[in-house]
Amino acid sequence: MTETTQARPFSWRALTSMLTAGGFLIMGVTGLMLYVTPEGRLAYWVDWSLGGLTKVQWGAIHVTSSLLFLIAGIIHLWFNWRQFVAYLRRRLETRTSIRPEGPLAALALIGLVSGTLLGLPPFTYVLDLSTAIKASWSVDPTREPPFGHAEEVTLKTLALRTAGNAEAIVAAIRDAGFMVDGAGQTMRQVADRNGASPADIWTEVVRRIPALQPAPVSDSATIWTPEAVEARFEGAGFGAKTLAEVAVALDLDGALVLERLAAAGVKASADDRLKALATTAGTTPTELLKVVLVPGYRLAAP
Repeated sequence: MTETTQARPFSWRALTSMLTAGGFLIMGVTGLMLYVTPEGRLAYWVDWSLGGLTKVQWGAIHVTSSLLFLIAGIIHLWFNWRQFVAYLRRRLETRTSIRPEGPLAALALIGLVSGTLLGLPPFTYVLDLSTAIKASWSVDPTREPPFGHAEEVTLKTLALRTAGNAEAIVAAIRDAGFMVDGAGQTMRQVADRNGASPADIWTEVVRRIPALQPAPVSDSATIWTPEAVEARFEGAGFGAKTLAEVAVALDLDGALVLERLAAAGVKASADDRLKALATTAGTTPTELLKVVLVPGYRLAAP
């Protein structure tokens, strides 16, 4: 005796429901990955990856999965529009009292958005944790880029920003066994051509031309000017540091750092992160570093 089973007809409703659930799942996973990824200046310099995917790839999947979730959700609502409208009509006709869960959920969501935008605890704790995790990826000073997104500039510009010679840098790259056409190429192009990261190539260059190594930020003999601070620290990742960490890196007394910021009208504590403090003050981390390093420097009016 044989049983015959009738194939179920294709259901667009079921497909839409699955796409909505799948989009939500992927969006959640990629959102979590982006929460812990290092800052772009480091991620792109060392070709960081997690689970075999780069920061750019995780971000791209997050965007497309979010769009899928949105579109599938709208289509799902369209398929079930009659049931949705009927449900609302029944609720209105029976004059059922409003359940407390609805207003409470609405207030919670409003509080979430407002608290995040206003920088209020405990929402700031979530953001601070993300900043701390992102900063934890940078453990080797020799792997730090000389400045933010150094991989995107030409070798000629890279030489200018590091007080080097473009031809000497090209020669050093070739001496390290990497292929390079000339100073007009970007470090990103050179790295991709050789199947290496910009950090790998730059490490070899600095090994051959030690003078290219950035001067220690704690050099007490350095006379800082606003221009010197900008050239040295713009894009260097100091925004992720707390003021206590900034003081250690600059070989300054922590109390002096707070005192100079206070004199410029910026109230802060040692645990405040430079980037968050700059955002609150309506300025940039580099401007706050000018206040700390250049005696008498005052912030421009926002």
